[in-house]
Amino acid sequence: MLYKLDKDQPEKSVRIKINSPSDFDIHEKDIEVFLMSRLSEIVSEDHLMLIGQERRWQEEADLLALDQTGRLHIFELKRWKSNTENILQVMRYGQIFGRYAYEELQRLAGRQMKLDGSLRRSHQKHFELDDPLDESEFNHDQEFVLVTNGLDADTISAVEYWAKKGIKITCSPYRIYDINGEPYIQFDTYNPDGDVILETDTQYFIVNTNHTYMESAWASMLGNLEEGRASAYYDRKYAICNIPKKSTVYLYHTGTGVIAKGIATDFYRTADYDDDADEEYYVPLNFSWAVDQANWNEYAVCAWEINAALDAGHRFRQTVFSVSHEMAEAIDAIFLEKQQG
Repeated sequence: MLYKLDKDQPEKSVRIKINSPSDFDIHEKDIEVFLMSRLSEIVSEDHLMLIGQERRWQEEADLLALDQTGRLHIFELKRWKSNTENILQVMRYGQIFGRYAYEELQRLAGRQMKLDGSLRRSHQKHFELDDPLDESEFNHDQEFVLVTNGLDADTISAVEYWAKKGIKITCSPYRIYDINGEPYIQFDTYNPDGDVILETDTQYFIVNTNHTYMESAWASMLGNLEEGRASAYYDRKYAICNIPKKSTVYLYHTGTGVIAKGIATDFYRTADYDDDADEEYYVPLNFSWAVDQANWNEYAVCAWEINAALDAGHRFRQTVFSVSHEMAEAIDAIFLEKQQG
């Protein structure tokens, strides 16, 4: 629920009406483009590893992702009103992809997500596991997720029915509001553990070097250790658009830690990647400090060190995410201490 708060008489605050896209002449394609450009905000990369995305003219789920245990999460992003047909559609995809063996998931991730190396090793890196899962542990179970424009009674009833049959379907609705005649869309980030994901609105960002999917992307990000870039690629590229000019950006390398700190000198730019036009979005950085690969073991700021300093349990798998001023100070302090020996 969303309310316009009456400062003088809070008890008389007015609830904002939920609208439909058609009220603003918003078409299904508009919602589709919006949702697909916000994958890093819709799906928690802390909890899930994306391995597949819908391609045109193919009978495929909108998104396919693996959790830490190897369970396959099948997403259906419905651009229009919720109804029970949505459930039948996502279960149809379950029938198709739920039978995929490890080798088929490996091919899918390599083809669609530009995955370098084996899925087992990439999954291990993404979740920072001590050992990779066995091939038999991948796709041992499935969970279905519907991202829809609100919910109706029939959909809720159908979800409850299938839950009794042992089939877990989660609904993650978005809603459109009319505020001063302009459309606003509200949605929550989905994660399979049900953790509350807190929003942080600061000028400090962490960008993952994408080591899970692209072994060498970090090198172009570090550049000459004085000037570099914070990049994201393919389906995740739009996450870079959230970084304003003059923001402080830290580069995090999965399995290593924070390897650089820089200031964004401009808004996002686009570049070709591996002969694919405009599949890299980046912000140029001037580094305050950057660590050469040969010195990562000595100077990189590890995730466990940051969490120890803050008495927290943060994870750093997202493509791009904002962090608090306190976390930024903790990273700086740990790096300075290491540098001073």
